[in-house]
Amino acid sequence: MKVSDTTSSIDPANSTASSGTIWNEADTFHILDLSITGNPIFSFEYSRKKFYTATLLKGDYRLEFEDRNITISGNSLLFTTTKIPFGVHEAGLGYSGISCVFKEEFLTKANSGYRLLEFPIYKPGRQNIYSLTAEQAKHFIEIYNKMFDEAKNDSPFKDNLLRTYLLEIIFNAQKLAPSDSFVKTNNTTEVIACSFIRLLESQFPIESPQDTIKFKTAKDFADSLSLHPNYLNRQVKLSKGRTVSEIIAARLLQEAKILLKLTNWNIAEIATALGFEEPSHFNLFFKKHAGGSPTDYRKFHKE
Repeated sequence: MKVSDTTSSIDPANSTASSGTIWNEADTFHILDLSITGNPIFSFEYSRKKFYTATLLKGDYRLEFEDRNITISGNSLLFTTTKIPFGVHEAGLGYSGISCVFKEEFLTKANSGYRLLEFPIYKPGRQNIYSLTAEQAKHFIEIYNKMFDEAKNDSPFKDNLLRTYLLEIIFNAQKLAPSDSFVKTNNTTEVIACSFIRLLESQFPIESPQDTIKFKTAKDFADSLSLHPNYLNRQVKLSKGRTVSEIIAARLLQEAKILLKLTNWNIAEIATALGFEEPSHFNLFFKKHAGGSPTDYRKFHKE
């Protein structure tokens, strides 16, 4: 879908931007017309991406996150992180869209005043999808059009303006989120819980069999945060509704499933990378939480 086509389908008077793929000189930001097939930057297949996205999709499509498949119709905003693999697949009559694809260094405290992972929509381990009305979609498309227009220019302030437009999308999207999706960090419980989650997520993704996670137990995290394990567990349970051990186990299981689906590493290599001393310990863990063996899980998802 050309950006101009998307815009004109809502309001022909706003059809200003050209279609295609445009990037900045540092190769840290791209804006894409997703109707261009075979684009090497934005893969529609299920995989772990090296970038963050802010994407407007229109039509009928299916999103794949880990073991979940979500079918969506209409106009939607999708925000993804580097942590969790995803894929976009055609459903029904197909889909089209516009996407900002950017690396973490494009939006930092130093160059924008904001840290990317401070935004609720980019919190570690989360993928966010927002349904849009026609009027809301029109508003966001206008911002994307401004991005396309600015990206074509050679202004020395181009990156600053592109960051401003990206922030405009992020801030407007966060207004669409339900109130309980915002993480309040103005009390001790939330600060501790967020510190724990950040430390946990800092160990992922695991990109080679030689990578081994450093923190695996509640005591490991408590020691790193200079807290007593019982106190850490109590604060995390108050904030997240789950114990530290439950959250760690869920994240290890999530990463194990990703590695089983996306890599050809053997079970022993995956076990070591996830901090298990013996493959047998990993097998017991996986069977307990997934209901089957790692080998069976891989076989099912590779077929």
